[in-house]
Amino acid sequence: MVIKDYVLLMKPRVIWLLILAAIAGYIFAAAPSINIAYIGELALVGLLSTGGSAVFNMYYERNIDAQMSRTRNRPIPAGRVSPENALIESLILSIIGFALSYVWLGLLPTIFVVLGWFFYAIVYTVLLKCRSWSNILIGGIAGNAALLTGWTIARPLDLEAVLLSMAIYLWIPAHIWSLVIRSRDDYARTCIKMLPLEMSEDEAMMMVAILNVVSNAYMLFLYILILRNLIGLVILLATVAWSSYYSVKAIIKPNREVFWQMFKSSSPVLTVFLLIGMVLSIIK
Repeated sequence: MVIKDYVLLMKPRVIWLLILAAIAGYIFAAAPSINIAYIGELALVGLLSTGGSAVFNMYYERNIDAQMSRTRNRPIPAGRVSPENALIESLILSIIGFALSYVWLGLLPTIFVVLGWFFYAIVYTVLLKCRSWSNILIGGIAGNAALLTGWTIARPLDLEAVLLSMAIYLWIPAHIWSLVIRSRDDYARTCIKMLPLEMSEDEAMMMVAILNVVSNAYMLFLYILILRNLIGLVILLATVAWSSYYSVKAIIKPNREVFWQMFKSSSPVLTVFLLIGMVLSIIK
């Protein structure tokens, strides 16, 4: 049980998508000359560094988590892991992740690893989350950094790299703000600042529903611009249609529960986009 709690502090259901983004960034840039060792090293570095930042987030927000029904059973507020041990775990994971990144991947990828950690753990969690609703918009740069970490292993940054990383950047606020609407009462009890809390609920629902469609449309645009494969396009279109259906439903008849469905359907869209992109990059 104790080991499970320390794993839960790393937010495994969240960080795996950032690890996938880093691997996708490498494959997009390196294909067809893929080095399998880099993929394994990226996965481990991503697990350690993003896991370390997630643990720090759990440590820093332990009092906030205790106020929310959605999070009060997390390991620290529930008393199963002490704050001191969580902070130690965060530092150990993060430092090892940074060191292995430098040794295995090189300086430039490590800069993006550190930037991703910094924007999530310090900028988003410490500096902005309880001060400004822009926290997601600025902290979301951590998502760009994940993909760019992988990209810079294989080749220098260019416009294609930036455009691909923006798919993650646009996805983050649509994904998180859907959860905020669904758990609006929970968030309202805390110091957390989120844009949907700064406007009427109807306005917030309309804004997030449209943003989810924009995020989905952007991934389709990138696919058509860069990848151009009919079979992959059909698969991505089906996933986008599934996610966008909840946006349309929210616009026609807004309610909080439909945003829970939107929240759950948005991750598969990004996952499919990255996986199809990786496969096509390898076989083209």
